[in-house]
Amino acid sequence: MMSYGRSYMRGIDHQKALCPKCYKVNSILTCQRCGTPIKLRNYEGISRCKAYLIAAIALYIPANILPIMTVLKFNHGIPRTIVGGVVNLINLKMYPIAMIVFAASIIVPIFKIVSLWYIIDNINTLNEKKKLMLTRLYRVVHVVGKWSMLDIFVIALLVILVKVEFISEIRAEPAVLYFTAVVILTILASNEVDTRLIWDDKEKYE
Repeated sequence: MMSYGRSYMRGIDHQKALCPKCYKVNSILTCQRCGTPIKLRNYEGISRCKAYLIAAIALYIPANILPIMTVLKFNHGIPRTIVGGVVNLINLKMYPIAMIVFAASIIVPIFKIVSLWYIIDNINTLNEKKKLMLTRLYRVVHVVGKWSMLDIFVIALLVILVKVEFISEIRAEPAVLYFTAVVILTILASNEVDTRLIWDDKEKYE
């Protein structure tokens, strides 16, 4: 059976690369069409991705410890953390919003951080099946990442538009800033991953 790595022609073997802006195939490191600088591989992205992930992990702690919102009922309310806010929304029978906040605030960030770290930690694997798995995992991370800010938008929308029966106001709390920073950092980390490195054999990474 032909291996994954040998069944495709790689541009780097012929010193050719795709322009990230206009997608023209070039044989030089400056796009002949739009003048964009081109890199055959983003080797420095691995260390930058790790740095972004470490910062995201550090900020994810206060994002979960500090309150993210306060739901006022009859002008009374207690600031809630992400988990506390989800429980409060469930108690108020706002189930769809509770599910969105839980998924986007707990599941998505942890999934992205763990997945990206796993990818970059195994990016120089020689196992062909694992190469394919890592590539697919990155695609999933990229798709899921588009929904990372969903709960922030939901909270912001509720702050502006809330008119739910006995709820008089919903206030955004400091954890929103930390969580927003986590989302931005994971997006930056994801953008630094060059999946072409996964398919490069006998390469050295730092």
